[in-house]
Amino acid sequence: MEKEKVALFNPWWQGKGVDPALALSFKRSVYSEVQQILEKRFVIALTGLRRMGKTTVMYQTIDHLLKKGVKPENILFFSFDEYPADIDDLLSTYTGLTRIQLREERAFVFLDEVQKCEGWENQVKKYYDLYPKIKFFLSGSESLFIRKKTKETLAGRLFEYGLRPLSFKEYLSLKNVPEKELHFAASLVPHFMEFAESGGFPETVAMENGEELRRYVRSIVVDKIVYKDIPKIFRIDDPDFLVTLLELISSNPGIYLDYQSLGRQFGKDRRVVKAYVHYLEESFLVRLLGNYRKGKAASLRKLKRAYPSDTAFIRLFKPQTDDAFFGRVVETLVLNAADAQQFWRNAHEIDAVVENRPLEVKYQEHISSSDLKGLREFMRKFGRKSALLVTKKDEQKLDVPEGEIQLLPAWKFLLERTPES
Repeated sequence: MEKEKVALFNPWWQGKGVDPALALSFKRSVYSEVQQILEKRFVIALTGLRRMGKTTVMYQTIDHLLKKGVKPENILFFSFDEYPADIDDLLSTYTGLTRIQLREERAFVFLDEVQKCEGWENQVKKYYDLYPKIKFFLSGSESLFIRKKTKETLAGRLFEYGLRPLSFKEYLSLKNVPEKELHFAASLVPHFMEFAESGGFPETVAMENGEELRRYVRSIVVDKIVYKDIPKIFRIDDPDFLVTLLELISSNPGIYLDYQSLGRQFGKDRRVVKAYVHYLEESFLVRLLGNYRKGKAASLRKLKRAYPSDTAFIRLFKPQTDDAFFGRVVETLVLNAADAQQFWRNAHEIDAVVENRPLEVKYQEHISSSDLKGLREFMRKFGRKSALLVTKKDEQKLDVPEGEIQLLPAWKFLLERTPES
């Protein structure tokens, strides 16, 4: 492997430190969690959509290690997003350049976009087992590389942290909103409206021009993920159809996915439609919810609902929205923040069931007793004593025969959620 390429990624070997433009001062919530197991042997894996800050967390951790006194040559960073490489070859080049003895010295090895390295999991397992002084940090923009391949290969050896879009609190921090304003609706509602429109990409927070934001999201989504990342991992032959499905879901958040019907609509086999939706989900572009039943496995066989993983995708494909549609934007925000996996549909419908608690979003001026019917039906059927109704502005606790329903404004609900909570 070319020594110059490896050295290029590691300027600290020449005493230059980490570029502040790479190790930004703003830190995602996951950063502090990573620091807590920094000295433990486990492999740390960061996954999530492109441009959510995975590489930045790596650089911030490298900067932290250097300031703690770790020798620069004991830290290796390499991005497979830039160059194809083999881990054996990479580590051989690394030790040749630095004269590090991997069996004798502590080494911190950061492998960015590692899923692009063929057979990486077996190589990481080999070094993990044979070289206990190596601490691996991995990142990847596809969830499949963690959920499927590594379950057996790296079982018991890996901690995974998912970087989701910015939380509302992180967004406010990047906007430099003072802490003292975080509990006042008058101050936060305008920021909430902006957040709902712009989404959770860290780099778009400062963008005030909607067209600029759409160009950014299109270049990240279409050019990088849909036309490069997904075809490389899944060997698909029609990436345009991925864009079609993503546009359909983003323009109709909460859409029911009838694969048979969609297949007829687009002239595709239903199995192809289902597979392509799966690729979008595994690449963190969409969120699928199954119909809640007592056992989660049962819900997986039922009709799915789909949402874009970030409201920026709604803005990309549907730049103009009215007040009625904005309620669906808020619904998308809330369900993503809650990490919802299931909805419920019976005589009535519930937007989500989170930890067996029903959650409904009603972003409207007034809440009436009819808006509580679905929650109350769920509470009766499953014996739940509490439910949550996310509103536009109402905040109170309602006693109903089935238990208690908490009403909470959307901005306050989002303020209490973090991407990893």
